[in-house]
Amino acid sequence: MQAWICIDCTGSMMLSESHIRFRLVFGLALGIALDTAIQLLWKVTVVSIPDTSVIDGVTAALHQPMLFLLVFLMFCQLVNWLKVLDYADLSFAKPITSLSYVSVAALSVLYLGEHLHPMQVIGIAIVLVGVWCITRTDRSTYPVGMGAL
Repeated sequence: MQAWICIDCTGSMMLSESHIRFRLVFGLALGIALDTAIQLLWKVTVVSIPDTSVIDGVTAALHQPMLFLLVFLMFCQLVNWLKVLDYADLSFAKPITSLSYVSVAALSVLYLGEHLHPMQVIGIAIVLVGVWCITRTDRSTYPVGMGAL
């Protein structure tokens, strides 16, 4: 049985590969979920703001409780993204988060009553194939904590 945490020769703690993989998958899934929620809340919030002058629009936006929820979710997304990048290369992690394009499109149809054009469906299929290709590669070209910078 593989240990979750081990100590290297310098005395610092190192996570096992399975623990790193779990944290990465969880972080990427959370990132996709947060991005999807943010995009849908943006749409709902913007639709509720009256179409007036810029100053009146900004004033109305600042009185929307959803705006504060959006700011909080964006902060959570930032913290999560920084943790994801601890475990994977940017060139691996970022393309996987494009799955939020798929989830936003699907939930926009289900909850916002939007319609998808056949070309959008083809684009979604291309995103899915692209993400599948990315997942066939290594998550990191460097050991954890030993990035190129």
